[in-house]
Order: sequence, then C-alpha cells, then structure tokens
Amino acid sequence: MHINSVSATILAGTDDGLKPFGFEYSFKPGLNVLSGDNSSGKSTILSCMYYCLGMEQLMGSKGINALSPALHQVLNFGGHTCNVYESECSLSFTANNGKQYKLTRQIASSDEITINEILIFDGIITTPKFVHSARDHGDQGFYQWLAEVNGLEIFNVESFNGESTKPLYMQNIFSLAFIEQTKGWSDIFSMMPSFGIKDPKQKVVEYSLGLKSLELNMKLDQIKDNKNQIKGEWNRIDNDLNYRAQATQLYLSIFDKKTPISDKKIDGIYAAELNKEEKEVKTNQLAEIIQKEIDASSKRIEIADTPKEASKDLINTREKIKESLSTFISERNEASESYEEEKVKLASFKSSLYSTINDIQGFQDVKKLSINRNWESLPTSKCPVCENNVENKKDADLSKETIEKSIAFLKSQKSTYEKYIEASESVLERYISALAYYDKNIILKRTQLDSIHKDLNSPSSQSVRGELEIQAELKYRLNDINQFNAYLESMKNKMKQLSTQYFILDTEEKKLKSLVSNDGAIIHKFKNSFISLLDSFGYKSNGVTNITIKDKPPHRLMPIVVMAGQEPQYIRYVSSASDFVRSIWSYYLCLLDMGGLHPGFLLMDEPGQHQMRVDSMKELLSHSSNIGKQVILAISQDRDYDKKDVNIFSLIEDIDPNKIHMLHIEDNTYCISPIKNTVSDDEL
Repeated sequence: MHINSVSATILAGTDDGLKPFGFEYSFKPGLNVLSGDNSSGKSTILSCMYYCLGMEQLMGSKGINALSPALHQVLNFGGHTCNVYESECSLSFTANNGKQYKLTRQIASSDEITINEILIFDGIITTPKFVHSARDHGDQGFYQWLAEVNGLEIFNVESFNGESTKPLYMQNIFSLAFIEQTKGWSDIFSMMPSFGIKDPKQKVVEYSLGLKSLELNMKLDQIKDNKNQIKGEWNRIDNDLNYRAQATQLYLSIFDKKTPISDKKIDGIYAAELNKEEKEVKTNQLAEIIQKEIDASSKRIEIADTPKEASKDLINTREKIKESLSTFISERNEASESYEEEKVKLASFKSSLYSTINDIQGFQDVKKLSINRNWESLPTSKCPVCENNVENKKDADLSKETIEKSIAFLKSQKSTYEKYIEASESVLERYISALAYYDKNIILKRTQLDSIHKDLNSPSSQSVRGELEIQAELKYRLNDINQFNAYLESMKNKMKQLSTQYFILDTEEKKLKSLVSNDGAIIHKFKNSFISLLDSFGYKSNGVTNITIKDKPPHRLMPIVVMAGQEPQYIRYVSSASDFVRSIWSYYLCLLDMGGLHPGFLLMDEPGQHQMRVDSMKELLSHSSNIGKQVILAISQDRDYDKKDVNIFSLIEDIDPNKIHMLHIEDNTYCISPIKNTVSDDEL
C-alpha cells in the first residue's frame, strides 16, 4: 500500500466565533520529504497517519493522548488560544488490492462517532469499523479489514506463556512501517506492543521475510497442543482404570501415566490381586480359579439326592424374584431411553449456548459502530423453555435501544441455557448411577434365580443352601472381574489409538524441526543486504565485517557484532548512537525491500539523529529515492549535521527531482491553519 494524502479538520472557537482550521498534504509513490522549521508540526501530520490507521500505540499511547493538544484541546492562532470543539482527521491510501480508500477518524468526540471507530469510504459507501476493543481483529474490526485489503494474513503465533496462541496483530506488522521521533530511534521496533506474544520482534521479521520457520513454528505449536490433549486423555484413562480397579478390589500394573507408550507395553498392562500367600494373581488367572471353584461347588450339589418334593417357600421366592427381575429390566430400559433422550437434549443445549454466545459477541461488535448497524438474523432465537421461535431481527439499521434489548434477551437466554446444561449434566449423572444400580441388581437377581433353581432340584434344600450362597458370591465376583477385564481391554485399545496418534505427531514434530533450518538462504541474503547498506551509510563503530545476522540465539534475526574472543553482542550495545541509527535505517529499509508481507511503505520522523553526518543523510535520501517503494521522511528544514547547520535542499541537491516529492510547511508557520474553502468527501 502507499499513502496518498492526510488531512485534519478542526472546529475551534475564536474571537469571531467558531472557525474551521486544518491541513491537507498529498504524497506520491517513491520518496517524499516533509520539511519545515522545528515545531512546525511535522510530527503532528505524521501522528494523524498513525491515528487514522489505528496505529497510535506505535507512538506510545492509545486514542487522542497520542496526538498534539492542538488537535483536540486548544490551538494557537494569531497569538490567541482557541478551544477545540470538534476535530477529525482523514487518510487516503491505495491498498495492495489496487483500490483507493479514505479513512476518517474522530478526534474531539461527537455524540455518535467515537474515537474508537474508523469510517472507511471506498468511493461509493461508507463502512464503520472499530479499533482498540475486543475482537477488533474480527469481522467488524478495522484491523481485519486492513489486513484483507493489503493481503496481510493474520497468523496465530505462540504466546509468551507458551500455553496458547495469539494473533500476530496488525499493530505488530505495521511496526515495520513507522519510526517515530522520540523513542522510535532507541531500538529496532522499540515501540512494538508485545500483546503477550513470545519474541514478537523475531515473529514480525519471520512474517515479513516469509520465513518457513513462522508457519512451521505455528504447526509445531498446534502439534504441541494436540500432544497435550492426548496426554490429558491418557491421564484420564489411567485415573479411570485405577478407580475401577480399586472398586473391584484390584490394582493395576505400573506404566507411564503421563506419556503414551508403545503397543507392546500397553499389551503388558494387567490387573491383579494378592492371594492369601501375598502372591500376585492376575485377573485372567483369578477368573479361571473362581470358575473352577464354581464348577466344584456345582458338582458337590449334583452329588446330593434328588428331592422328592419342591419347597413351596422356594417356589414362592422364585416367583417373587422373577417379578422383581422383570421390574428391574423394565425400569432399566425406561432409564436407558431417558438417558439417551437427555444426552440429545444436552447436546442441543450446548449447541444453542455456543450460537447464543456468538450472537452476543456479534451484537456487541455492531454496538461499537455508529452507522450501518446491519444484522441479518438471530439464528438461535428460540425460547429455551417452550422452544418456540422468537421473531428474527432483520432491521436495516439497528438502533442502540434495539441492540441493547437484543443483547439483554440473549444474555438471559445464555443464562437459561447454562442452567439447563448444569441441570441436564446432573440428570445424566443420576441416570448413569441408576443404570449401574439396575445392572448390578439384574445380575444379582439372575444369580439368585439360578441358585434357587438348583436348590429346588437338590436332595435337600437345607443341606445345599449354604453351598448355593457361596456359589452365588463366587459368580458375583467372577462377573465383576470379567466386566473389569472387558473394560480394561477396551481401554487398552483406546490407549493404542492415542499412542499411534501421539507417535505420528512426535514424528511430524521432529520432521518440522529439521525443516526450520531451511530458511538459511533468505536470512543470508537479508544479512548481506543489511551489511551492504550499513556500509554505504558510513557505519564505523566495529567494522561491518564483524556484523552478522543469525537464525539462532542470542538475538535471533537481529544484527549482532562478533569479535574474536568475545561473546556475540547485539549491535545496539557496541555501536555509537549515530551508528546505531544507521543500523535502524538499514534494517527497516532491507525489510521494506525484501519483505513479501509488509505494509509497503516506510515513514521515518527525523532520521538525522545524534549529530548525523551529511554524507550519511545524503546516502539515506539517495537510497530511498531508488528503492521503488514509498518512503516518507520528516526532516527539519535546517538542522545540525556533523556540527554544521545544513539546509534540507543541500541534502537533496544530487537527487533527480523526478524521484523526490517535497512537501514544505511555510517558514514561521504551523501546519494547522484556517481553512478558507471546504470541500466535499467526493472531491477529496
């Protein structure tokens, strides 16, 4: 992109009443030099560029505090102080998509349009977007629009704590394009906000140069998240198995409970109990032992004489148990159906809650805009109690009152869904407990029926009743062990699936880490361009032969000085003040030249810092005029260079006039002046 013009309009009180003030300056592709006396307002003009692009954080503040008081408090005119009542500034630019846009942002706030809103005029319609608020990189946010029209993808990168990802914000990306006058020359990207991003300076350089390491590191971050999720599921399975083993009076063999293991080791996981001799008996062996005891008990019962007559009491008991078993089975089926229905309800509630939260966020975004508050539909507008549809909102222009009512309704709906979800989850827990209760009792009743059947056919019901009770207990224990063994095998299969996924991710992680080193050719070219440019600007402190840029710590992707027998040092720490300024020139200009993902222009406010030499300034201007990108330099008309008072025109005398666009603030004046004739947006 490149900037076409910047303007400001101010309504201020004078002795003759309210009068319009302001300025407008036009820029061209290539080199632009804005000159004027000290305190003539060059920085005021540039600050409006930052402000219109929502980038005032790069000047160290947000909102109007980043601007000159003359734009929003008082301005001096004709020796008088004039109070500012209303003001705004505008920036027109040509985006990377080839289209022209005009951005307008309020400075002195009015009732409707706020300082957190930027109006975008594309030549046909005006669209509002907001900044410096939650989701300003979302659909209604200004920064997403700015990224889209300039082909700047919003990447997610690792956060400072390493536990989540964050967007590489447009404020980070546009740090490539702005160097402000005061703190901007203290370091490379000195005013870049971190937003909790890990190594934000390096991330921006990776982004701009199109290094694979940025995208690969993003993939590595995702792999790390996926591996952590698998580890979490692995740990959950371990806890669940241990809980079930304890409930069955068993214990699990030892295995790695934090990280997935090989299939062979998973196959080796077993459960066991200690017998009377304190020896370990695995569940498979235990099941065989119990089954043998049951078979022996059955034989002892069979040896007894055949009964002459069945006991009426046992027959009555058998019928009662049958009736009870039938009831348990019937109730269990009903509970199972209700359980499945409740699961469907819970899924529906969660889906509706998710959509409702999105609708709330959407309305909150729309509320931040002052015009064109469009909202197509309210897709989740169902009453969670009666499930009847609520009329969709299709107003062409939603009022603040309508938005507030909609948000209030949605928040009420959200609260209701949350209560329903909490209640539904509680109901599901009760159903799970009930089903477990029915399953155990059904097994018990069937075991009792089996015992009574044998009891009725025994020679003497009294003589074998004790044997049958022992047998029933053994069968109950055998059933518990068999159920646990079946569950253990199913979990081992699940663990194998997790293990396979984990080791695939682990292999991919190692492969990606090896690919990160493939950025060497680009970094080598960037380093050579930086050193060459630094040498042309007259860097002397350490000799350019000792300077390098590496893709590894310390100071990864930043210029360092490597001296024999010394630890590598960041160039800032071992350079004179003026030489470090030369380093900043070189670094930013190389990124402007090589950066495939870059705003496309570079703005420097007073680059001639720290008694800069005249030859260096001339070379900076000459290089900027030939780079083929838009460079805007704000330079004082007369300034000391190399302890000499030098006029701006002597610095540009060797530059082809066709390659430089001069903008000058008249001597002894300020950039803000009375506006004699106003023009319309279309004319601008």
